Amino acid sequence: MAQGLIKVSATAQSTASAEAVFALLAAGETWPNWAPIKTYALHTPGVDGGESVGAVRQWNSGLMMNLEQIVELQAPTKFAYTLKQSKLVAVKNYRADVDVVPTATGCSVTWSSVFDPKLAGTGWFWKFALGKLSSQLAAGVAAYAAKPAAN
Repeated sequence: MAQGLIKVSATAQSTASAEAVFALLAAGETWPNWAPIKTYALHTPGVDGGESVGAVRQWNSGLMMNLEQIVELQAPTKFAYTLKQSKLVAVKNYRADVDVVPTATGCSVTWSSVFDPKLAGTGWFWKFALGKLSSQLAAGVAAYAAKPAAN
């Protein structure tokens, strides 16, 4: 039986501006400072060079190696990417949308993902694991952007 796309989402609040959060999302070299990854490399530049739409970024965290492609950039409120390849994450049709909404005291960061598990019966596991990751990423960028040294 087909399960359909699984959805996960997490929201965090930041005292930083939406512009400060978006700047961190758009600059892959900052991700090891606030995300559970060890290294970053620009694998393929985007259509306008660097980390523009179409860019493929490589993340490593020991066991995991991902190639993710930037598919949407709308500064300072929208950042989206798809998973092109993963050494560990067994999902397909993965897309993450990060929405940054200005508030009176900073901004909110909502990290939402949709995906299909590659293997039947593993959807519950990937929903839990990627839901936890979404929470870590949203909280990490929200907190890091609020630090004085990050701006």
